[in-house]
Amino acid sequence: MNRRSAGFGLGSLVVVAVLTAAACSGAKATLPVSNVTPAPPPTPSIAYVTPTPGTTPTDAVAPTPTVPMTPTLAPAVPLIAITKITESGNTASCGNWTISVEKPVISGVPTAANMNAAIAAKVNGYINDFKALLSSGGATEPCQLTGSASVTLNSDGLIGISFSEYSWTGGAHGSTIAGSINFIVSSGATVSMGQLFIGSTGPAALSTQSRLLLTALLGPDGVDASWIDPGTTPVMSNFDTAWAFRKGGLEVTFQQYQVAPGSEGTPTIVIPWASLKSAIDPSGPAGPLVK
Repeated sequence: MNRRSAGFGLGSLVVVAVLTAAACSGAKATLPVSNVTPAPPPTPSIAYVTPTPGTTPTDAVAPTPTVPMTPTLAPAVPLIAITKITESGNTASCGNWTISVEKPVISGVPTAANMNAAIAAKVNGYINDFKALLSSGGATEPCQLTGSASVTLNSDGLIGISFSEYSWTGGAHGSTIAGSINFIVSSGATVSMGQLFIGSTGPAALSTQSRLLLTALLGPDGVDASWIDPGTTPVMSNFDTAWAFRKGGLEVTFQQYQVAPGSEGTPTIVIPWASLKSAIDPSGPAGPLVK
């Protein structure tokens, strides 16, 4: 007999015995009740997978890549060095002669070569004009040309340079020549005075302001309108031979004898930009300087 059959026989005997005893006693038979609580249904097993470091889960949202911003570099400020040109020689009429003039040299910007070429042409012009007089000049003292250069502005994308050249080739005294050159750094272009103004408004504005400032400058020395007014009539040629950008205003230098006796040299004034505002072209070279 196998185990399954043996188990069934023993259980049957127990039930029969119980029923028999109940029948004999006249009682109703009651089957024993098992108090075993049924086990709850198994909870589904959930596997939690930890992503391997360095991997991206398939349901993850990739972050938006950050595009690095290219910084905007401020325009380079040119470097300007003042160099000196010296030369000497001898002529029959002038005897020994000397040249010692200053020449600015610009570096640090791509347009430096263009500006330096214009400066060299300007300075060489003064030298050549002096040499042209050596054959006819001369006296007891050596003939000479001395010149200075001054940077009046190097900001706002502009450069202003003024020149003062003293020439002596004989006679009671020498002469001083005023000059200038101005640039737009980004292009290396030389700026003419007419580019600063709206249409033809420049000469009238320059005339009015120059007369006011020259009277204040020269009046204490006895220079009156009989000198100042003829040299400041509203034509551009009275103002454009020696002018330069300045932060605070437009520098204008008048030639010797133009607005005063020769003893006054080359009078210089600075006209505030605010005084010229109505005539200045805001989109022109001087626009950034006018407040």
